[in-house]
Amino acid sequence: MIRFASVRYDGVLGPRERDDTVRSLRSTGADVTSWIVAGGRTYSRVRLESAGEAAALALLRRDARVDVPALAVLRVEPLWPRTVPALFDALAGPGRPAGVVDARTDGDSALIVELDCGTTAPALLLALIDVELRGAPGRRIVPILPFDDDVLAAFAGAMLHEPSLDGSRLIETYLEPLLRGEGT
Repeated sequence: MIRFASVRYDGVLGPRERDDTVRSLRSTGADVTSWIVAGGRTYSRVRLESAGEAAALALLRRDARVDVPALAVLRVEPLWPRTVPALFDALAGPGRPAGVVDARTDGDSALIVELDCGTTAPALLLALIDVELRGAPGRRIVPILPFDDDVLAAFAGAMLHEPSLDGSRLIETYLEPLLRGEGT
């Protein structure tokens, strides 16, 4: 069974530190699928083989935050930077959604949000963001670490008002008609 973990380092890892981590993880059958720096932190997504999962996680640096299943990490950029403080309060303050594991500002114009999609659906987070920005609408959301396939299908289903949508139906229902030239 393959599972994914998200790993967060509080700081920017250099190329050598990344290479050492990749090499160590490969020895257990794990594979780093992505690295990215955002908000002064380094994030990675790691594919874990069940046989070596415990060994792989034990090899990660002690200062790393590891979440299995993987968190989604999003950069939220409101169109109007002056809305960042209110958005931060909504996503990181005492009334924040339970699935928001961490949120921090990234400069004066964006937030980095770490989301446990098993606790808070991405559609709920998106709705909260849009409610907070209603006075100054407009935003761009960039995935730092992506959604898992099942979470992405559930999010698409919520946005398309198709609650039974799953990954296999996503392609079958929406992409195939477009490829045939229908619905354009």
